[in-house]
Amino acid sequence: MRASKRRSQHRWLILSLLVGLVVGIAAYASYDHFYLKPQIEAKEERTRRKYEIELNRHRAVEQRLQNETRTATSATDKLMQPVNQAEAKPFMKILEANHFSGTALMIRRGKIILNTGLGYADAESGRLNGPETLYQIGSIQKGLTAVLLMRLVEQGKVHLSDPISKYLTGIRTGKQVTLRMMLNMRSGLSLTRAQSASLSDAGIVRWSIANLNYGTVRYDYQPVNYVLLAGVIEKVTGRLYADLIQQEIFKKLKLTHSGFMPELFHESNQAFGYSGPINNPYAKRYTEPSVNYNRELGTGNIYTSAGDLYQIIKAVNQGKIISTASLKALRNLDNGQYTAGVYNFGGYTLTHGVVASQSAGTMIDTSGQNAVVLLANTDKITQGLIKNLYLNMIKGV
Repeated sequence: MRASKRRSQHRWLILSLLVGLVVGIAAYASYDHFYLKPQIEAKEERTRRKYEIELNRHRAVEQRLQNETRTATSATDKLMQPVNQAEAKPFMKILEANHFSGTALMIRRGKIILNTGLGYADAESGRLNGPETLYQIGSIQKGLTAVLLMRLVEQGKVHLSDPISKYLTGIRTGKQVTLRMMLNMRSGLSLTRAQSASLSDAGIVRWSIANLNYGTVRYDYQPVNYVLLAGVIEKVTGRLYADLIQQEIFKKLKLTHSGFMPELFHESNQAFGYSGPINNPYAKRYTEPSVNYNRELGTGNIYTSAGDLYQIIKAVNQGKIISTASLKALRNLDNGQYTAGVYNFGGYTLTHGVVASQSAGTMIDTSGQNAVVLLANTDKITQGLIKNLYLNMIKGV
């Protein structure tokens, strides 16, 4: 009887110890998951963010020194000179009728017929817009992200048919969504809310994945696709996205009027964004919170001049960044459909971007001989305005 009682007590003791052990493990796991792990991740994120800020600062200083000491190319010099030919008079009327405030560059059959500024870059000081004025280009940057990705395709490091899950984890539909679908805004992915704090590049990608919304797989313009593609580019190359753009595009083309936010704020030729009614377009100057350009990884945090933007798109179209065969494979949709960061019409492409009360638009043919580049410090540039100017220009109106 006593032996049976002792065995029963032993069993209860062992069971209690096991239960205590399980509870202890669960408690530690919870502590680790809900406290330690977030603390470690937050510390790592702060370290990464600090590193990237410092790296960006050094890169910006280096770029400014290069810009100050580099001998400008004849192409850059030419694109900085004001031009207003008599044949551009009808186009000036169109711009004025649309209350355009910014820089307009128009090239017909290889000849610059218009390169001028309208309105104020800084209404408070009276500084006018001109060919040398710098603006944010917003979503036009997506086309450059697509080109960087295609460079990796040329190198055999990625395939556009690859599922995003091959490179980034945590995306529920990652095995079904391909890089091609994301390039063409047909992934069904969107964000449930906007990022509210500045993060490192890796932090932006992680945050975006954690806040994804999964919708129908159809055309739906959602910038998060390009944020994640920038994450793929960084994962494959082991380099920061901004460094790759600087190396593969800005430096390669010897551009001296292009860079990444927030360095625009240090440029004397920057245009401030404004909003207001037609009779007072400079009523309110836009003040941009740092998180707004921080979260635009791969999708809208580049600034440039009209001349530099023309040179970038011309170089891409002429196969100077990736081959023309690769470019054709990249932009696999036409008839004006959105594909790889541009609206592709076959013989020419249209780009458009709006950010920080500024807007940008281009329409350039594959040869680069006919082009309209509009950069504005209001959000008044529309695709209709760009098309109107371009189509009338090539008709010789």
